[in-house]
Amino acid sequence: MKFEKEKKVEVARNEFIKAFNHLVGILKMKGLSRKVALGLALMALIGGRASIRNTAITFGLNYTNLLEALERLEEAWKNYLDTLSKTIVGPVVVIIDDTFDHKPYSRVEEIASKYGNYIFWCSTHKKFEPGIQILTIALHDLTTGKSYPVGAFPYVTRKMWENGIVNEFKTKIEMAAEILEVLKGKFPVARVVFDSWYWSERLVRGCVVSELRSNRRLLRVRCLEGGRTLGVEGHLHVSDLPPGSYLADLTLGSQVITIKLLVLEYKSSRLNLYTTDLNLGDEEIEATWRIRWEIEKFHRDIKALGMQDSSFLKRKRLQGYLLLFVMVVNTVRDLISSLNLRSVEEFLRFVEIRLGGALGLMKIFKLR
Repeated sequence: MKFEKEKKVEVARNEFIKAFNHLVGILKMKGLSRKVALGLALMALIGGRASIRNTAITFGLNYTNLLEALERLEEAWKNYLDTLSKTIVGPVVVIIDDTFDHKPYSRVEEIASKYGNYIFWCSTHKKFEPGIQILTIALHDLTTGKSYPVGAFPYVTRKMWENGIVNEFKTKIEMAAEILEVLKGKFPVARVVFDSWYWSERLVRGCVVSELRSNRRLLRVRCLEGGRTLGVEGHLHVSDLPPGSYLADLTLGSQVITIKLLVLEYKSSRLNLYTTDLNLGDEEIEATWRIRWEIEKFHRDIKALGMQDSSFLKRKRLQGYLLLFVMVVNTVRDLISSLNLRSVEEFLRFVEIRLGGALGLMKIFKLR
């Protein structure tokens, strides 16, 4: 029994080494030394805060060199996408969402910073807190059913730009549209799914599945069951429609488009789902919408690994830090699956107990 247990730990150890060496190889493509690349890759696993300073102290690395290395990770992200494109061969659904990343250790106090961390109203804690707004993007492989987070990008609000807090400004919709074009060049994108906040000419194109707000006005509505056209005068709101499937005309910027609208009763409320693909079946619309919740798991995992535990004065370093966590989360998720673990938290306990924590990792990868 003891021998079998030790054998399983050794197999798991080898899987761990293989997975993180693969990630280190991607990071080294941008000229990072092996030691620096390993330090960054293992940062979230060493216990305590997942910060650059903690990493430098634990692994005996130069703090300044680590900060400069973060500035090169935005370029490494494109190499990471190329590597991922060889893994994903089937059609994918692109999931677009956003989240609030609390920064309890931010050096910003009661002011907004032009460098990367800001003061936002937190709806969870009902007060203004230091943090950043992050656009998050993931891919769902329709062939294998696996989901892969592929990006986390900090953005600012228009008010900050108007107040002169930042010099460069892109809305989250503009950022999402640009990144979507990059992904379409590397992956076979079948559909894009996002929530109602992303209604825009820049994003509502191709095959999209999303949700309409209940107060959205419709120019014309035709029931797909029976083909009856509903009243137009005064323009119906989505909330006026009973559950069912419809073809609806509505405005999108300066144009009028036709969508397929699926109104569902969901628990104590309603879902007003739509797609720009008029041939998409009701079940496919629902299934695609459910895929959107995969990105919520990404938010949970990336915060469990400690993404909130570091702040930066330079925005470029913040971006590199976020993209690093995206790559680490995918590596950890693959290990959770191959090691038959249940969660990120259980994986972190495995690293601490079975692999010896920070000291064990340094011995495994010969960092000291």
